[in-house]
Amino acid sequence: MSLPRPCELVVFDVDGTLQNTFQWWPRVLRAGIARFAAQCGVVIDPPNDAAACAVVGLRDAQVWGPFLPESLRHRWEDLRQTVVPLEVEELSAGRDYLFPGVRDLLGHLRHLGVKIALASNCRSGYFAAVCDGQGLGALSDWQFCLDSRGGCSKSDMVRFALEAAGAPAGAVMVGDRDSDQEAATAAGVPFVWRVNDRMALPAPPDARWHGDPGELLHLLGLPRIS
Repeated sequence: MSLPRPCELVVFDVDGTLQNTFQWWPRVLRAGIARFAAQCGVVIDPPNDAAACAVVGLRDAQVWGPFLPESLRHRWEDLRQTVVPLEVEELSAGRDYLFPGVRDLLGHLRHLGVKIALASNCRSGYFAAVCDGQGLGALSDWQFCLDSRGGCSKSDMVRFALEAAGAPAGAVMVGDRDSDQEAATAAGVPFVWRVNDRMALPAPPDARWHGDPGELLHLLGLPRIS
């Protein structure tokens, strides 16, 4: 599927695409697991960075379950509730975790009149911290997570974004995981892969983006940042 020109709407995944979640997530996750283990009176081996980063972009039990022993795996929601306040604190502490150039890229897209939507496989507490603490809410037109409109999937989020933007013909989805590609395919929009070595896609993407803002703007047929 070819990329639209002109581009009117970009739906961005957040973690691993706009935010360098890997910079802080393993450390915060290990702290949360240690706190949860102490509350339960058990010993849980802390995950290494690779294991922690492997779940970024997944949802619910897929994120939390792998770090619990089998006997406690049913308590993944309790682990999440323990870790989320630590995530919120980290994201709201004034540290910039967006990938280099992301702020300029989003600001430039909006200056050009391109609409921006966020679509993230996370829950509202974490998502609010990302949107507020990292400033992504102010840099986008619409924000969707798993709790939006009473509960939804990432495919729904892309559909919601298309509806909000008036069903433009020139829309793309940008993400780093197979779930982002699946959501784009379900919505019938081209998929731009944020290239990484953590996730192999089941099918070739419509385009590849290595993180440079100018590269993405070129792919979308848009003027570079002056």
